[in-house]
Amino acid sequence: MARSQPFTVACAGGLVTSANSIDLLRTPGVATVLQNFEVSIEGGYRRINGFSKFGAGSAVQPTGSTTTILGTQPYADGVVVTAGTNIYFTQDGITWLTINRLSAGGGDNYSTFTGKSIAARTGQGQCQFAMFEGAGQEYGSIIIADGVNEPFSFRMEGTGALSTRTYFTEEITVTGTKGVQFITAHDHHLIAAGVTDNENTVYYSVNNDPTSFSGTGAGAVTISDKIVGIKGFRTDLFIFCENSIHKLININNSSTVAVIPVAESVGCLSGYSIQEIGGDLIFLAPDGLRTVAGTSRIGDVELGTVSKSIQPIITELAQKVNEYTISSVVLREKSQYRLFYTDTDLTNASQRGIIGTLRPNGFEWSEMLGMEVTAIGSGFDTNGIEQYYHGDTDGYVYLHNSGDNFDGAAIDARYQTPDYDYGDFGTLKTLHYVKLSIGPENEVQPSVRVRFDYDSNETPQPEDYLLDSVPAPSIFGTALFGTAKFGASEQPLVRLALQGSGYSNSFRILTNDTNAPYTINGLYIDYIPSGRR
Repeated sequence: MARSQPFTVACAGGLVTSANSIDLLRTPGVATVLQNFEVSIEGGYRRINGFSKFGAGSAVQPTGSTTTILGTQPYADGVVVTAGTNIYFTQDGITWLTINRLSAGGGDNYSTFTGKSIAARTGQGQCQFAMFEGAGQEYGSIIIADGVNEPFSFRMEGTGALSTRTYFTEEITVTGTKGVQFITAHDHHLIAAGVTDNENTVYYSVNNDPTSFSGTGAGAVTISDKIVGIKGFRTDLFIFCENSIHKLININNSSTVAVIPVAESVGCLSGYSIQEIGGDLIFLAPDGLRTVAGTSRIGDVELGTVSKSIQPIITELAQKVNEYTISSVVLREKSQYRLFYTDTDLTNASQRGIIGTLRPNGFEWSEMLGMEVTAIGSGFDTNGIEQYYHGDTDGYVYLHNSGDNFDGAAIDARYQTPDYDYGDFGTLKTLHYVKLSIGPENEVQPSVRVRFDYDSNETPQPEDYLLDSVPAPSIFGTALFGTAKFGASEQPLVRLALQGSGYSNSFRILTNDTNAPYTINGLYIDYIPSGRR
């Protein structure tokens, strides 16, 4: 009888959908399916966290009804949200303050502010936010653009109850009374673009005054292409257009301010996809997700595609981009970029997104399914803790990357390996057992599915195996004596006896529940080779 042989796989490389089955033999650690998993910065594939209503069981919709959330942005000790024709602020997701009221020049106390009439944001669209820090300001100003109305500036001073604070608001005139779609803060200026009826021009405010676009130091430049997004990067402002990319330099020197072409044949599909991560700007281009990276030579710029491993997914997204609401966010603690593309005609279960984790060798990708996101934002609260919020068409605001489920619904998570031939496709192999390195964060019960010979109908396929004996670790300081199981490894190796044989096989690990996340670090497979056939 032949002796058993070992085969070890370390989970690394993320989702790959752009390689054929033979190519994948050289990279056994990648995934052919990686749904509702994220590539961990510590290695392995981790099932994602979920989301929960901000305000938990007492959560209230900002508008009091089912109205699509158009923007969310952490601010001070709460979050600013746009929906319907209004802008709201809340500290707890339960009590909402309507803030699109125009205050007096010196600010208003709570009773004066709430007694003023609401300046409705008629026709309000998907929103962008810019933070502008002013000298002596406690929280700074948050500026909101929606593509239809004039930008709106909101600032709050004071701590404690909202009734004890002072409020400063105003509408910002960029040019005439036209609406603005894209804004960003750059080098002490507020930058505005996507102006109604003037979509090729970038406007910049007076230095250190985001409310003035007509004083000394303000200006405008016109590009020979429609602008679809703007973002400051280091000392330059990058201007993303439909078919080109430019950068605005020397914004504080009127004699040398200039627009320099960066790329004449690469454009951006959505300004809502642009984020800064790892010292780069990432954005959605027609041929994939790209970065604008400064090289070691000052002033030189390199454009690079970072999503080739999931090119079929990106191609499908690019072809239908106008059917989606695009939104994106960076989770700094995870070195992670998340892009959501929501079709509001579909159910929540059909909504999709992608996750890119920045690892030492570049981005590694996975997919999300079942999370409807019409707006998402991240930022640091008054305690310096990064917060993430998103909204949907049901009109609620959610704590993003929080909890073990999708607001009570199960998370359908799947990881599938490539097919392994163990170095010889011509030899039949009988699987003996597999040891899975799993890092559970509480009680988990994944299932393991084995498929032989590329899921051939001519090969008997075994039933799924249930891993019902994954020991959850007991963490000192949190585990309860008499309740938790002590002595369990933090990264246990779970042995599973297997049945069946074939020339090759793949493994799929899946859960569809509301249990805690877990990380799959790798597999150790013991198999017995048979004769060549």
